[in-house]
Amino acid sequence: MRIAFFCPHSDPLAVTGEPDAGGQCIYEARVAEQLARQGHEVRVYTRRWGGKAVRQDICDGATIFRYPMGPDGFLRKEDMGPHLAEFVEHTLFRQTTWLRHADAIHGHYWDGGASALMASLALGKPLLFTSHSLGLLKRDRVPDPTPDGSKFRYDVRIRAEKKILDAADAVIALSRTERDALMGRYGASAEKVRIVPGGVDTEAFHLCLEKTKLQRQLGFSSDYLLFTVGRLDPRKGFLELIEAIPRVVKTLRETGKTVTFLIPIGPEKPSPDESAYRDALLGRANELQVTDAIHWFHRLTDQELFQYYAAADLFLCPSPYEPFGLVLVEAFASGTPVIATPHGGPTDIVTPGVNGYLADPADPPAFAARILDALLAPENERRRMRAAAAERARTRYAWPSVASAIADVYRSIRDDAHALR
Repeated sequence: MRIAFFCPHSDPLAVTGEPDAGGQCIYEARVAEQLARQGHEVRVYTRRWGGKAVRQDICDGATIFRYPMGPDGFLRKEDMGPHLAEFVEHTLFRQTTWLRHADAIHGHYWDGGASALMASLALGKPLLFTSHSLGLLKRDRVPDPTPDGSKFRYDVRIRAEKKILDAADAVIALSRTERDALMGRYGASAEKVRIVPGGVDTEAFHLCLEKTKLQRQLGFSSDYLLFTVGRLDPRKGFLELIEAIPRVVKTLRETGKTVTFLIPIGPEKPSPDESAYRDALLGRANELQVTDAIHWFHRLTDQELFQYYAAADLFLCPSPYEPFGLVLVEAFASGTPVIATPHGGPTDIVTPGVNGYLADPADPPAFAARILDALLAPENERRRMRAAAAERARTRYAWPSVASAIADVYRSIRDDAHALR
């Protein structure tokens, strides 16, 4: 099959540390790669900026094409709405011949969904949509702080999501929480929605069930090492995490133990928003007198990322809302249990008491309590949780099985479209 991905803001080959680089980009790259390895041809259409090449291969059979839209330089995904028609126009002008023979058009996130909808109508092709995050759910957890709503532009996003869902031939939900929201909050029909979780390259991550030796090799001497990672963005919950640190440090100190938290501090040249959030993190850590328990890091290389995942005793996901939680699956692949938000996809990934715990990051005492439950459990229990995490990654979230399930959805909507002709 020929599959077209539309993902204007989420370049699958975005470099870690770039604005809007993250789990969604990794997801798109890995799905495209696995589909290509299974014999399909994938073309990914994204926005060109920052001097990147117009064309770049992900692998044989999966290629990115970058086309301009809007102003030069970085453009926030929240501000892309007025420019999406321009992006589709450029894409159709350059790719019409290939797209005419495509079997399905797949939109990612609301900006990709809106672009894919325009392209599917122009070409008469089946439309598949993966939201990756839903505006109504995110608005519940992360309200827009600006009087005119210009920070997150939820009004534009939610209207677009509803139109895309009405028009889509099928919708992929990454979790049961997302499926329930698609049907209950957006009115999507049950027949359209298929649950296919995100995945992980289990071979790429370093499985480590005995942590201390690797921690010492990396230069960390505390008794426990806790890791979190993500863009420097309030929606990742790092400030909420800092509020929980004093309770963890105090309780461990009473037992004669020490802890180090590995927390991102963003790129060396941050944007104004990143700089403001960085200042807030540093300032609050200083106020709470927990700076000595934190190891701040800038951009990690892939090797460093794999090592931190593997060395950590726990991975922490303090997001107010997490639509799926790819970082949790990556932690599992490294043999690392997690403490994660209960809002969104983590409820599908984490089995409390088996491979981690769920706790509301907006309740610092509760989040700290779950961290302590995991750290202060008997050593045989901690080993059991590490093994359970690794097993969950291997049996449920390997990328080949994820891509195969998505390909089945493509075949279904392709065959339904042919039957209508």
